[in-house]
Amino acid sequence: MLITSSRKPSVNTRSLCKDLASFFHCKYINRGKRGMKETISMIADGAGPLLLVGEYHGNPGSLIFYGADGREVISMRISVTSLCRLQKELLPEVDPVITGHADFAPLLSKILSLKLVDEPSSPLVMEISNEHLNFLYDNKQLIRFNIKSIR
Repeated sequence: MLITSSRKPSVNTRSLCKDLASFFHCKYINRGKRGMKETISMIADGAGPLLLVGEYHGNPGSLIFYGADGREVISMRISVTSLCRLQKELLPEVDPVITGHADFAPLLSKILSLKLVDEPSSPLVMEISNEHLNFLYDNKQLIRFNIKSIR
């Protein structure tokens, strides 16, 4: 997976992108002057899916997931309600798992190539509900998003 942001991201958005990249053990790239076509072409070269973190009034405000084929798959308007600074070296090099019974959980599981489980077997868990996305490490909340809308 590849994570990027809007063209001129705020400090908050860049920090969140780096934290998400640490959680998923993937690469964060600063888009700079790259257009979306050029960014999407990077995933066509085998980098897997793309997560674009958008902004609203200088803060992270959306998550847009693109499949490996470069097509937008799911878009969420979000607000960050909790954020604990991640130290990449402290997170184990294991794949996160997804838990939860939200309508879009199977879709995110498929896009991200992560297991959708009832009982987590990994210390890294992405917990999904129709109202929230929680990122957990050893049952401790690292990041929490309120989901405002999904399309």
